[in-house]
Amino acid sequence: MKIKIHFLVFILSATFVSMFSIVEAQDVAKPQVSFNHRKGVDYASEGKFKDAEDWFKKNLEINKGDFTSLSSLVVIKDLKEGKINEEYAMVFFRGINLLQDGSTEEGIIELEKARKLNPAYVRVYSVLGASYASLGQKQNAVNYFKKALEIDPKYIEASFNLAVLYQATGQSDEALNYYKRVMDIDPNSIDANINSAAIFASLGRYKEAIAYYQNAIKLDRLNPDIYYNLALVYFISEDLIKFKDNLISAQKLYQDRHDEKGLQKVSEYMGKIKDLENRFRKGAK
Repeated sequence: MKIKIHFLVFILSATFVSMFSIVEAQDVAKPQVSFNHRKGVDYASEGKFKDAEDWFKKNLEINKGDFTSLSSLVVIKDLKEGKINEEYAMVFFRGINLLQDGSTEEGIIELEKARKLNPAYVRVYSVLGASYASLGQKQNAVNYFKKALEIDPKYIEASFNLAVLYQATGQSDEALNYYKRVMDIDPNSIDANINSAAIFASLGRYKEAIAYYQNAIKLDRLNPDIYYNLALVYFISEDLIKFKDNLISAQKLYQDRHDEKGLQKVSEYMGKIKDLENRFRKGAK
């Protein structure tokens, strides 16, 4: 299962959000080879913040939703507002550069330098937490995410990241608590709804799983994966009609996207519809 978190993306057994997309995130447009956020990060790490800002804005015109560009613009805005200084920003972006090059330990060293320059700047803690999580250092990751929440209890990225980390390590109650915290701040968080639904389904709590998937569909009616996962919950709970309806909805949306992998997943279950129908008919007799 792939789980998304915001603000620097890593793959553990889940995908973390930190602040900058280092690994491709779900539902994010792939940057074009000829133009992406990397040059902007280079500019920022060299202290060329105006050039960096312009680059990130241009990248967003091509790659709408690019996490790195969006998050980098937030940091540059914080710089303009005096929340951090230029030295901090340069060290911070040098750390991001190293992380994106795959040099995680070296990147952490730079980010730790930034943290010591300004311990009150909340954004670095989520980046560090995701970085440590990518190295399998769970306790360090938890400590940094929780430190971010000490500084700002409504810092949604830290709550989401903690939820993902707990979900990835099988701590369902803790994960659900932090997903609830996310949804208390942002009721329209699609990912928090989807991930909560997945946890409830894994626990056999199908009624709750269905409710969260249905809420996710209200927020994103064109996402075939949600219909597909909801169909599977109905399949497990032997609700044939709703299983079939949601599977057909998923199939149509996968077709619209020309998603061959999605269509293949659906086809594997389409054959089971007849089997279920025959079983129910025999049971009715």
